[in-house]
Amino acid sequence: MVGYKIIDTRNLRFESSFLKLCLLWQKNIEIARRPTLFFQNFQQNSSLRQTNQCRTYSFNFINPKMEKPDGSKYVNITEGRATVLYEDENQVFYNPVQQFNRDLSTCAIRAWSTEFMENKSSGKRNERRKRKRESQKQVDLAESESHTESDNIDLTNSPIESTASESKSRQPFITILEALSATGLRAIRYGLEIPYIKRVVANDFSPAAVNAINRNIAFNDGASKVVVASQGDANSVMYTHKTQPFHCIDLDPYGTAAPFLDSAVQSICDGGLLLVTCTDLSILAGTGYPEKCFSNYGGMTCRTEFSHEAALRLVLGAISSAAGRYGKSIEPLLSLSIDFYVRLFVRVRNSPATVKLLAHNTMITYTCSGCGSTTTQRMGKSTLNESQNIYKHTFAQGPTVSPQCEHCGFVHHIGGPMWAGPLHNKSFIENILCMADSLDKDIYKTVPRIKGMLTLANEELDVPFYFTAGHVSSVLHCTCPPMTIMTSALLNAGYKVSATHASPGAIKTDAPWSVIWDVLREWIKKNPVKLENIKENAPGRKILQKREPSFEVDFTSHPEANPPSRKFKIIRYPQNPPNWGPKAKAKGDQPYHNDKIQGPGALNKNHRDNIESKKLRHE
Repeated sequence: MVGYKIIDTRNLRFESSFLKLCLLWQKNIEIARRPTLFFQNFQQNSSLRQTNQCRTYSFNFINPKMEKPDGSKYVNITEGRATVLYEDENQVFYNPVQQFNRDLSTCAIRAWSTEFMENKSSGKRNERRKRKRESQKQVDLAESESHTESDNIDLTNSPIESTASESKSRQPFITILEALSATGLRAIRYGLEIPYIKRVVANDFSPAAVNAINRNIAFNDGASKVVVASQGDANSVMYTHKTQPFHCIDLDPYGTAAPFLDSAVQSICDGGLLLVTCTDLSILAGTGYPEKCFSNYGGMTCRTEFSHEAALRLVLGAISSAAGRYGKSIEPLLSLSIDFYVRLFVRVRNSPATVKLLAHNTMITYTCSGCGSTTTQRMGKSTLNESQNIYKHTFAQGPTVSPQCEHCGFVHHIGGPMWAGPLHNKSFIENILCMADSLDKDIYKTVPRIKGMLTLANEELDVPFYFTAGHVSSVLHCTCPPMTIMTSALLNAGYKVSATHASPGAIKTDAPWSVIWDVLREWIKKNPVKLENIKENAPGRKILQKREPSFEVDFTSHPEANPPSRKFKIIRYPQNPPNWGPKAKAKGDQPYHNDKIQGPGALNKNHRDNIESKKLRHE
């Protein structure tokens, strides 16, 4: 064919996957009618690039021409503006409990796109002002030389340029990659519900999933204009788009997202939004697999009650570490612990100067194995010189604790390294909350929960971790004080308190643990405990040996003891829905069994004998 170049697959790293892709598409379309799928027009598209003995390929993902399928043959599942055709067998993964995740993600991308366009337009305005000043200087120079009236013409054409720029900014521009798409429901919702969408790539490695994605794209009117299907390894797809990065990348795997973080931060544009889900909370928030947590996220989990917030900070630490290798910094916009998973919305910027703050925004924790008190230790120290507006980066001093806990004498457990910076961006949360008021409740059915959880997140203090009155009371074997009494005592002492979205009844505060134990000692004076019921070497007995608090504790009710979210009629901590846990992993395509394989992956003897007996009966 004249004008087209055949893609050379001899040096393709994922040759087998590419050939499978070719065979799959060959079944659905005629290659003669769709040559652009396997060929590249070297007059219009970019050609092959040779870099470090590895070839980078640019694919044009094109949906096959499919007739709209008959929905009566499938189970129709409608969510948002999209409808997917779901088969009875668990061949493609779908979890209806995560509708909250998808509704929130759609709102978050819409809020991010508004900020992105505002920053982009403000940058263009600054460039126009700069060009206008330079053009005016040229006009003034020409006036001084010629002193003619013709030189007084304004050469900037700023009104026309501004109008053209604004109209161009309203054109669709957002490109989104859903790296692990399964049914394509999330990608189709993005394409139908988010404005300014240019292209949404729904990728999956499973041919069965890709067939389902194409079927669902054809079934939803208007989806084929912006949503395209792709079959391939998620990492290879992202690595091939390093030079053509996406605006948003959504990682929602079954389990950990750690294997995809390195490729994701490289294939996202400056100021882009990275959406990450991790469902392996048994590793992130549990205590049974510390070695697995360290190998996946580069940090140790915390053996304490705030493990769900520690899970958020561990994932953020892994993302920031992966981004920092390539001169990119992260800004957490929203970090939530939801049901059985964590969901993070992170802005990624190309900012080598901000990357220097990474050590300052990374910490380790010392958690007492007896009373549970926690102390943090930053990995680096960054001091701002206000006169020069620059940071000075030095080594941090430590350790911040003694070998034994100062309160009960027990040893410490080390957690981290993990993210030490803020978990949320308040203005970003407020933008989503303002948007939620105008959403159609029939389309976004989880709006009440979105309002409740984001309101709590917006109230959270920007300090690490939290505690519960029930836990500290169990350490001292005393009656549990009401939450308002506990928060009033801390507020009257001059400290700040807030609730947290991660745990009902938990308290976040900037008060040190010595103050918390002093409040409990004063509470015990009014509600005595029997020391004979506390073991001699128990941590609570050693804490109570110091009978007098170091300050005057005031339990008078404080006006800010109740968080503002209690005054609103919102669902702060909703009950879990039926079957709310993680769903079983999809079967996907049936694996290829080879009875000649030896080792852990080999078929057992009984299974091999059954296969041979079936062959004999067939013969």
